[in-house]
Amino acid sequence: MNKLEEIHTIKDPRVIEARELASAAGRRAAGKCLLEGEQALAWALHSGWMVERVFCAASQADLPLLSDLQQKGCQVCHASEGILKKISDTNYLIPLIGVARIPAENLRHRPRGDFVLVLDDVRDHGNIGTILRTAQAFGVREVVSTTGELDLFYRKMVDASRGTVFRTLLTPYASVSESIAALKAAGYQIVATSPYAPSLQSAARLQPRPVALVVGNETRGIDPLWVENADMVVQIPMSRQVESLNVGVAAGISIYELKWKLVMAMLINLIRSTLGRELNVTGKHVQLALDARLREVTPLNSTQVILLMVMKCDGSMTSDQVARDTAHFGEELQALIAPLQTEGLVAQSEEGLRLTEKGETTLAQLWGVVERSQEEILEGFSEAERGALMEYLRRIQTNCTHILAEASDSLPKL
Repeated sequence: MNKLEEIHTIKDPRVIEARELASAAGRRAAGKCLLEGEQALAWALHSGWMVERVFCAASQADLPLLSDLQQKGCQVCHASEGILKKISDTNYLIPLIGVARIPAENLRHRPRGDFVLVLDDVRDHGNIGTILRTAQAFGVREVVSTTGELDLFYRKMVDASRGTVFRTLLTPYASVSESIAALKAAGYQIVATSPYAPSLQSAARLQPRPVALVVGNETRGIDPLWVENADMVVQIPMSRQVESLNVGVAAGISIYELKWKLVMAMLINLIRSTLGRELNVTGKHVQLALDARLREVTPLNSTQVILLMVMKCDGSMTSDQVARDTAHFGEELQALIAPLQTEGLVAQSEEGLRLTEKGETTLAQLWGVVERSQEEILEGFSEAERGALMEYLRRIQTNCTHILAEASDSLPKL
């Protein structure tokens, strides 16, 4: 059983704070929200949120989730059913309630992506949750609100979004006019949706620049200012027997269709900005720079020197390991290894290829070139920036390793 702190009264300062978070005003004032139920806690943790405190009923004390939370520095408190009902302001029991600080970026984000969603006075919590979930299914995390009062952390909204609210980046503006001015200044083309629009959404021709899609209030639709200032106003064609679509459904259709059109319009720009391309181009430039410096002192290239470094760390490597680490195969792999063996820098052993004494000496002699090259490549970077860069690269490698492991697990077992 997890060791829990006991709370005996609703006058406990921790309970008082949590009770205030049951209202939107309380959440805005504190910059925190309630996480009601095990699923909401799990969603928040998966989104990288830090949970400060959890109140739980006795029946939940052995949950593995609580141990995970405690290891992350979360305070776990046991509370009676009566206190838990007071915290959640419900007549029924929610046996697990967390308190988490909302990351600043989630509340005050500056739009910078290629597609943002504008909620123009959309009010129904279930609709908003559905819209957020649908948007993130198509890669849209950035949301603009035309009022400063939009609160994403009502229980119904969290549930309807299936936790995607925790990954949503919100930009609240005070009015429609302020929203329009900010989006235009940031270079967005504004696409407003209306059942009375002169153009069909399917015929829309987008420019190769970011899109701000506006969806309106459940009853009144979009504000007339959007119609006056939009780059285009479009409608979803429907049967005459249906007056209108639910705003969540309409938003899903529009996001899907317009995101596809935007990709087609911006394809060249998107290709140039993809992570894979940027990493590949950067890697090639680093390799060419190191090759240029090595040619001044040795016939070895950067791939061969890095291979010697890996062998020094790992002790020995099989040919398959060398192929995997260098992305060289067949004749190309042999051409990479052969000069190292001819010069006596590596040798074949029972375990595989290993670094010889001469190889270690050569590596030590070349190390100064490697260090100087690294300094040139990172010129202008502070120590903090260099550390952050290495950490980011390690995190990318870890995430890629997880993807590969999941892909391997999903393969059919023969």
